[in-house]
Amino acid sequence: MLDIKYDIVGSFLRPDTIKKARAEYFNGDIELSALRAVEDKEISDLVDKQAAHGLKFVTDGEFRRRWWHLDWLKEFDGFTTQHFEKERGGVVHKIELGCIEGKISYDKNKNHPEIDAWNFLKQCAEKHEDVEAKKAISGPNMILVDHYLQLGIKDTPYYGDDIEAVIDDIASAYQAAIQDLYDNGCRYLQIDDTSWTYLIDDNFIGKVESLGYTKEEVLEWFRKVTSKSLENKPADLVIGNHFCKGNFKGNPLFSGHYDSVASIISTLPYDGFFVEYDDERSGSFDPWKVLKGTDKTFVVGLISTKNPKMETHDEIKERYENAKAVVGDNIALSPQCGFASVEEGNTIDEDIQWKKIDLLVSCKDFL
Repeated sequence: MLDIKYDIVGSFLRPDTIKKARAEYFNGDIELSALRAVEDKEISDLVDKQAAHGLKFVTDGEFRRRWWHLDWLKEFDGFTTQHFEKERGGVVHKIELGCIEGKISYDKNKNHPEIDAWNFLKQCAEKHEDVEAKKAISGPNMILVDHYLQLGIKDTPYYGDDIEAVIDDIASAYQAAIQDLYDNGCRYLQIDDTSWTYLIDDNFIGKVESLGYTKEEVLEWFRKVTSKSLENKPADLVIGNHFCKGNFKGNPLFSGHYDSVASIISTLPYDGFFVEYDDERSGSFDPWKVLKGTDKTFVVGLISTKNPKMETHDEIKERYENAKAVVGDNIALSPQCGFASVEEGNTIDEDIQWKKIDLLVSCKDFL
């Protein structure tokens, strides 16, 4: 069970100082050490600000990342990315998708940037009483989504078409990575995995079928690799699962309701689920009645990080009570996603971002 009443998903709008330093680094104008120094200062300031605004669980805002998922997945041997340009809404965006290039594994003896990032976050959080650091990583399903479904590649250089072997190695790699984070002091881990909501979108299901797969087949991949990845996790490591309907610069990527996936997701060995419910696109809370009476926490995402319009305390309270009537007392509140799943961030400004955080914390009077 997640012992929380309110929490955040994790990412924050990147400060201009970081955007400038990252551009300078990729242009070859500064060394990596100079970029890290800028990131360190901004992350330290962010942790202080989160604590000052009343958050009990803090993140590094994903300030070291370009993408919410790929920067983590690059920690695995046998994984790489391909770069594309894609037009959306009249604007050409730079897109990066992951693919399998060899045997998937995780070497604890390597220097892992994400472990360094965790250690720095933990150090910053320890300066504050009653504040705990949370590490957010992307989930194992995302490797399968990008390679097999987004890129549509059926064979791999190492595995051929043996997807069961791929699933086994991804799971083993995740077990090693989770243990590495634990050994470095992580006790609260959030695994972000939007793969489930790909499979509630009719358009994407059509793509899946065009590749020769069925929705049920792919959902079984996801169930299997997730369950295996969480085997042997330390007993005192709390792991939550966040999924939303995509968030690219504030734009949702998928549509649909959770009815067909909630019964599977609810059986996964997570301690709780962060679920997007910031607008009518999510449907009713009814699919999650399967959690009632279990020890799994339903973290309902009622505050939008995509829409600059401010919700009200009373609106949030009413919808929270509606959700509670369905899932029971084991419930908490959060925004529906992070504020910047990619480094450009959502289409809101920093002032609205912190007003939304303040609204979240103010709701503790009814949680």
